[in-house]
Amino acid sequence: MSIFYTPVMEPLPLFYEHYIDVLDIAFQPIVDIHSGEVFGVEALLRNTDVLGYPSIHSFFDHLYYKNILYSFDIALRDKVIQKFSTLSFASAIKLFYNLDNRILNMGDYARGNTARILKKYNMDHKSIIFEISEHHEISDFTQFASLMQHYRNEGYCIAIDDFGIGQSGYKMLYNTKPNILKIDRFFIDNINNDPKKKLLVRQMTQLATLMGCRVVAEGMETREEFLICKEVGCHLAQGYLIQHPTCDNAQLRQHYPHVNAATFTEVRPSKDQAILLKRLEPLVTIAIGNSTESLLEMFNQQPDLFLIPVVDSQGAPLGIIHEHRLKSIIYSPFGQSLIKNNATNFSTLETYIDTIPIVDIKAPLETIIELFSTHENSPGVLVIESSKYIGYLSARILIEAVHERNLIQARDQNPLSRLPGNFMITEYISSSFSSECDYVFCYLDFDHFKPFNDHYGFRSGDRVIVLFADLMHAIFLNEYFIGHIGGDDFFVASFAKDQEAFELFCSRIHELIVRFTKDVQDFYTPKDRKQGRILAYDREGKEREFSFLTVSAVIVYKGKDSSVNTPEELQKIFAVEKKNAKRSPDHIRIIVD
Repeated sequence: MSIFYTPVMEPLPLFYEHYIDVLDIAFQPIVDIHSGEVFGVEALLRNTDVLGYPSIHSFFDHLYYKNILYSFDIALRDKVIQKFSTLSFASAIKLFYNLDNRILNMGDYARGNTARILKKYNMDHKSIIFEISEHHEISDFTQFASLMQHYRNEGYCIAIDDFGIGQSGYKMLYNTKPNILKIDRFFIDNINNDPKKKLLVRQMTQLATLMGCRVVAEGMETREEFLICKEVGCHLAQGYLIQHPTCDNAQLRQHYPHVNAATFTEVRPSKDQAILLKRLEPLVTIAIGNSTESLLEMFNQQPDLFLIPVVDSQGAPLGIIHEHRLKSIIYSPFGQSLIKNNATNFSTLETYIDTIPIVDIKAPLETIIELFSTHENSPGVLVIESSKYIGYLSARILIEAVHERNLIQARDQNPLSRLPGNFMITEYISSSFSSECDYVFCYLDFDHFKPFNDHYGFRSGDRVIVLFADLMHAIFLNEYFIGHIGGDDFFVASFAKDQEAFELFCSRIHELIVRFTKDVQDFYTPKDRKQGRILAYDREGKEREFSFLTVSAVIVYKGKDSSVNTPEELQKIFAVEKKNAKRSPDHIRIIVD
């Protein structure tokens, strides 16, 4: 049966109307991973156990075998949309509704029922996102693809749920062309301790972004999982960390500030963001509901305009419409008549939309460049903040941004160690004190470096500094911020998510000291190595014996209740405690208050 045939839907049996009364709907928020702003809520069924079913899946299986799955689903949609419409901020967010693909096999399947319900509650088509899952095998992908195209033509958004666990996930991605991709909880669970999961989620996210999809990390339960998902580029987050599902609409909020606080995985105090913001082009947009004629008028009124971003009713970008896509129609009388004919696809904006990467303004510049460079023929990227379109960055502007950022880094980078210098270190410390998260800082200072320099010369001293910088790179593996204050003074810092992370930081500092103390002995002559000391002049000009080079460290932990409240207080602790570190047997002084 064609899905475009509109039969008369059989009324729901009275017995099952009672089911609708018993069932309740819980909503769980889906938030922007950078800001904590709510993007939408997922509708989750409750009370199927009261009706005697061991699971929600078994409940829907029963409806399917009774051949009332579609008629019941329509009644359920009405209940869900009605409850969603009572949210005070419903018009600003999306409703995620799980769609059982077996409705296609129901004899009473018909089109237009969702539009009727939305109209009843004065809701926009773009407010609802249909979630499709692989929980039930799709027997006819041609029919399924036609259904998805039908929903897209009607103005609905599509999401693939539980992505990554089914056998035909990528085939569904190809046929569905979704707006949203929801990565299954399996890949999010303990992702912070599983490199393979991290790699797979990164690759899924990049693929989805290149196809113009937003990515939801499902089942988020810990801050550590959240931070990794943000790092690999996920756009949205859902799970107990944000909020448990609730049947009480009053418990839902439009903004979850604890999410924003949790995003401080690293301190990048808007350096990239500032570079991009000053170059951002706020191109005029067109809303998806507008006519193609109004689009042509926009191009005609602005001769220099060559592309227009398309956004939905809530300001989220969907893609771009490029002028060259319209030329063949604009300059043809027949084409113009097609545009004016509302019965053809040529009259709808969806026909002309091209997908390009959509990136968050808070994303690192490296991530933005990577997404742009792997998207073939993309003219640039659309930029969002809190899931809303804020501007466009062309290929030329991205190149300029990279060049400026490289110049800034080059000016601050220590020419000998190639590590960030004082400017970036100060920037890092200042930003960490502006966040609500815990941090651990370490100041490192060589012991007996001046006597070594005087005895062996500055060239050998420079080689020792390079050795130490190389050891820092090898031990910290780009997981921590490392910098070169100047001379023989260095700096290491990290976000301290828990006690285990703090202890790991301390053990790596200890490893750095031990390896440096051992490796630096190669810079001494065989005679000096045999004696275990050198003769050199101290700061008062007196000749005396000095032991071999080592390094001392002061580690300071800054927690939520720490008495260290400013960068200046941190610097004072470093200055005072470095003497105590040099006197310590392991050359480490740890300050935790």
